[in-house]
Amino acid sequence: MAQLRDTDNKRSFFLRTHHTIGRCAERSDTVMSSPITSRIHLSMEWDGERWNVRDLSKNGTWLGATRLHPNQSVPVRIGDTIHIGAPDMPPLEFIDDTEPNSGLLGMTEDTQDLPLEPFVFLPSPDDPQAVLIYSYHRHCWLLQPMEQDNIQGNERVIHHGDTLRYDGREWQVFLAETENATEISVSPEQKLEDIEFVFDLSQDEENTGLQLNCGSDKVNLGERSHHYLLMHLARIRAADAGNGYDQKTQGWIDNEQLKKDLGMDMPHINIMIFRARKQISENLEHSLDSDQLIERGKGRMRFGSPRFKIFKGESLAYSLPSAEASAG
Repeated sequence: MAQLRDTDNKRSFFLRTHHTIGRCAERSDTVMSSPITSRIHLSMEWDGERWNVRDLSKNGTWLGATRLHPNQSVPVRIGDTIHIGAPDMPPLEFIDDTEPNSGLLGMTEDTQDLPLEPFVFLPSPDDPQAVLIYSYHRHCWLLQPMEQDNIQGNERVIHHGDTLRYDGREWQVFLAETENATEISVSPEQKLEDIEFVFDLSQDEENTGLQLNCGSDKVNLGERSHHYLLMHLARIRAADAGNGYDQKTQGWIDNEQLKKDLGMDMPHINIMIFRARKQISENLEHSLDSDQLIERGKGRMRFGSPRFKIFKGESLAYSLPSAEASAG
C-alpha cells in the first residue's frame, strides 16, 4: 500500500484512495499540527494508474522545489518530497507508490497485517471468536461475535480507524475507499433463489456433499462438516413445507433445539455457518450475497434458500419445491 513518510517525526502512514492532509482532525485523514498548515491543506489521489498530489491550501504546497498551482493535480513518484506551507518545512517523502488496498494493520508485536476480504475470522481462521464481514445490504463492515445466539443484536458496525482486539493481538481497520464506496461494495449479481442447492447425504449421515446449480453451471463444493448443518436446516424446511406451512413460516427452529439436534454449542454453530457462507461466496467469486443463506429471528433460525434437493444414498429424500410440484 502507498505510503508517505514524515521526515520530521520519522513516521510513515498509508494512503487512502483520496487522502486528505491538514489541520482539521474531523476532515483530514492525516493531521498536521503546524500553524501554517491549512485546515485541508492537500490531497493525495489515486487515479487508477498513479498517484497525484493536489494543493488545497492558503499557504501553498511544494513538490520538491516547485510550488504547485492551487487545485492543480500533479503526478508524484517514489522519492518525491512534498513541503507543506513553505519550501523549507521538513517534507513528506513519497516512499511507496503501490495502489491503495484495505486491510487490518497489526498494531502489536507478532500481529500480522491481514487483507480485508468479505470474510475475516479473528483472531484466526482456526480459532475464530468473531468474523468481520461486508454487508451488501447495509453497505458497511460488521463485526459479529461467535459466542452469541443473537448475532445481529450483538454486531458492531466497523469504521476506518477502529481498533479490534483479540487474544492479546490488536489490529487497526484501514479502509482505502470512503465508507460508502469500498472496493467490494458492488452488489452481487445473483440472488439466493437463483441457485439450487443439491445435498448428497450418505446413508449413515456421516458425510454430506454439496453442489450448487446456477443455471447451466454446476459448482461442486465437496464434502464439508458445515454442509450437514445446512442440510439439516433444509430438511426441516422441506418437512414443514410438506405439512402445509407457507414460505414465511416453514423451516424455523429454536436455537436451543438446534443445539440439541447437532450436539453443538452456539459458537460452534456460528462458526459453521460463517464457514459455509465464506466457501459459497468464494466459489461463486463473490457473485452471491450469502447474508440470507441462514435467516435468523429472535432465538431461532432457518435455511434461507427456497430451492434445494437432498439425496440420501441414491434416492431423492427431500426437495423444495416438491418433486411433484416441479414436475407439474
